[in-house]
Formats: sequence, C-alpha cells, structure tokens
Amino acid sequence: MKILSKTILTFCLALSTGLPSFAQETAAQISEQTLPPPVQPPWQVCNETSFILNIATAGVPAGQAGQPVSVRGWQSLRPGKCQIIDVEKGTPRFVYARSATLHQGGIREWKGRYEYCIAAEDFTAKTDISCELQNMTSAKFLQIIPTESRTAFVEPEDYGRFAETAGLQRLLRDNNYDIKRIDGRTGRRTTNTLQKFLKDHGLKPSISVEAQYTALQENALKVSKNIGMQLCNRTTAKLWAALAYKNEGATESRGWWPIDKGTCIQPLTKNLDGRDAHYYLRMETPAGTDKILRVNTKDAKEFCIGPSKFSALHHEFCQDQGYVAARFKPVPAGKSGATIEFTDADFNDATVSGLR
Repeated sequence: MKILSKTILTFCLALSTGLPSFAQETAAQISEQTLPPPVQPPWQVCNETSFILNIATAGVPAGQAGQPVSVRGWQSLRPGKCQIIDVEKGTPRFVYARSATLHQGGIREWKGRYEYCIAAEDFTAKTDISCELQNMTSAKFLQIIPTESRTAFVEPEDYGRFAETAGLQRLLRDNNYDIKRIDGRTGRRTTNTLQKFLKDHGLKPSISVEAQYTALQENALKVSKNIGMQLCNRTTAKLWAALAYKNEGATESRGWWPIDKGTCIQPLTKNLDGRDAHYYLRMETPAGTDKILRVNTKDAKEFCIGPSKFSALHHEFCQDQGYVAARFKPVPAGKSGATIEFTDADFNDATVSGLR
C-alpha cells in the first residue's frame, strides 16, 4: 500500500506542476534506493514448555561473517521466557534443547537431524574436529531458517502464554506436591499448593515469580536425588534389569537396562509412592545360561517380559502376546525412592534362557 500510495501522489503532483510523470517516478525510485535496508530483528529462542530447558546453539558468532559454525551450551531457560542468541544475521543456525535433570521422569529432548558436539557442562565446541577428540558426545540439532526471528520450544499441550504457570505446576509436582494436572491455568488448587510450598520452606507468599522458580528448582534438585529406583551391581557379572510399575493408571513392565559390574543405574526417576513398583534381574554367566534374581513366592507378582527391549501393558496370557511371564520382586511401599544393591548370592540358576 505504501508503494501504491506513492505512485498515486506522484501522478497527481505531475499533473498539477506540468512536469513529466516519468521524471517524478524516477526521483521516487532514487529516493527508495537510498533508504537503508530493513533491520533484521535478533534471533530469540523461547520456552513455551512446562520444563526448565538447557539449550545449546550452533551458528556463526555475530560480527564474524565468513567464520565456521561453532557450538555453545548451556543456557538455562525457564518456562515462559525468551533468550536472544547472538549470531551473525543471515547465516545458518541450529538449536538443541533438553529438560533439566531436576525434573522427574527422565530427560526429554527437542532435537533435529544435524549432529554437533555437546558436553555435560558449559562448553564451546568446534565443528571441524570430531567430538571424540574434543572429549565430547554428539546430539542432533534442529536447523532454523536464518530469517526466523523467534524459535519456540513447545509440548503437545501447546501451553503458549500459559507456559510460566505450567512450569510452576510441574516444579510443584517435582517437589512431590499434589498437582493432579499440568494445564497452565492458575486455579485454586495450584494457588493453594504453591502457598503451601512457600510456607513449608519459610518463604513469604508475596515473593516474585522469579524467586518462586528459584526456590522450587533448588528444592526439586534435592528431591531428585532421593526419588525413583537406583539399582547397583555388586556381583561379579553383568546384570540386566526390568521394571514394572503403575503409569497413568495402568501397570507397565519395561526392560532391559544393562548394569555393568561395580556400577549403578537409575532406570526410574519418578516418585515411587503409590506406583506399586517391582523389579526383575538376570545375571550373565560364562556358560551362557543366565541366573535370575531370587524372589520369595509370597511376595512375587507376575509380569510379562520380552526376549529383547520391550514394553508390556497387559500381563495376562503373556505367551499369547509373544512374551514370557516372570516373577518380579516388590519395592518396599510408602517410599519415594529406593537404592537396591545386588550380590552373587541374590541369584539362582534360570529355568528360561534366551531372554534380553
């Protein structure tokens, strides 16, 4: 509309002054050519999820046009916030994000298909040297259109402008407070639960949202170290573990997790209270016939297991589903977390081989 309006104005002016219209148009074109090009807004990355995200980016640093892409991480970004990423305008850019470890239920990733190097702690990585030589691992980054000024991480629930409240709800749940649903809506239950958390930790109800997030994060990190199930291998051989527990109203059995000698793993990072959690293990032997975890008959529950990686939701007629029924041992009830150690004496010879 601006160009069209200018043409009409020029034409009217030409008629009134008697000047040739093409001369006026030429002057307008010259004027347009001398205008500075539109400024491209900076690239910002926004968190519209309910998770605190750790973000790594790959791009050409601002002011270094012609230089190779470099990778930087990590930037912590809480729900509802955006962060400007300082990269050269119009150059390739990539991003990768994963949820903070303080959240229950394991790490979630937002990724693409372009592999770049990352490290466990804050890092800067080169793209012309292998990750192994930089003592790093790789992750798959998502490519972003160079002209895109805003990149948002989302969940299927698409919280949008309600992400900040959804993040508070998730952190309350991560602190083992009773949040039935994460929806981003500020209702009475969310408000009362948040006030209870603040009171329990000696904090004023009037503190800022930023201070609320800080307190929730710090305490959730402490809680995360004492929830879920940690399995430790004190035997003389490699172990393979399977778990069964209530998940969203149904009992699910899953496996297999390898546990090398002298190591521990944490296959379940959720509050165990009310999950009716059970575990089953097999031990490798030099003869090739596994040993299985000894389980008392009165405590045992049968769940389905598969010959390789599996996830089963129905535990009747396991063979009809291509599974095998196995006796699992229960985790002590009423606890949010448990650490269980295994020795050679905990295993018997297996009657069924060929699993895992």
